[in-house]
Amino acid sequence: VAQSIADLATIVPPEMRRSIFVTQIHRMGQRLAPLPKTRLQQGDILTLYGPSELVDQATRKLGPELPAQDFTDFVFLGLGIAVGLFIGSLSATVGGIELTLGGGGGALVAGLVFGWINMRRPRLGALPAPAANFAKEFGLAVFIAAIGLKTGPDVIEQLKKYGLILPFIGLVVSVGPALVSLIVGYRLMKIPLPIMLGAVAGQHCSTPTLLAVMERTGNTIPVIGYTVTYAISNVILPLTGPVIVTLAAMVVPG
Repeated sequence: VAQSIADLATIVPPEMRRSIFVTQIHRMGQRLAPLPKTRLQQGDILTLYGPSELVDQATRKLGPELPAQDFTDFVFLGLGIAVGLFIGSLSATVGGIELTLGGGGGALVAGLVFGWINMRRPRLGALPAPAANFAKEFGLAVFIAAIGLKTGPDVIEQLKKYGLILPFIGLVVSVGPALVSLIVGYRLMKIPLPIMLGAVAGQHCSTPTLLAVMERTGNTIPVIGYTVTYAISNVILPLTGPVIVTLAAMVVPG
């Protein structure tokens, strides 16, 4: 933890330094560039290349070997879903306002806890990347379809009532914070643009945006800024959403 790739050379014997190479680094499901100055964090997964006997020796010094995740740990996954549903069913009344995480917020909290457990114990919670990607894409598609079916009829009525000002306000609310963050981070704080673009993508919890930025930059540097803001936004957005909606209903009744 808190060591760079170059620092690993001080841990292994000299013969390993000339025969073993770090070819990949994965952090939170994202691939990082294995540069000498890349700082490692707890839970990072390294891919080593070299003679099998030396790789086995290096693994014993660097950390436990993670077996190929070609199966799904349904017990771990099912337990996480059950805990998430239980947390989402809880509610509390504060100042006359009923606060609840709901199914999505409960799943998020359970996901954070079980994800932390998986980071500390990588052998628990095995889930192949293709299966995880399918679950995310399919879940997102179903979510968008459900929202469209539920709110579609009201959209036409709202547009007739308020006109084009409604989508304009939505555009401002969506793009405004991103522009402010980009200007402050890039112009004032002098954060490199690829990292800042990744941070803005994480701020909006938008993995497709991150993938588009990575495609344009041709590397995984934007992931450095994405991971922190993504984790924070994933907690703040579900918690503040119901509060803002309730306050808006109180200010503008009906």
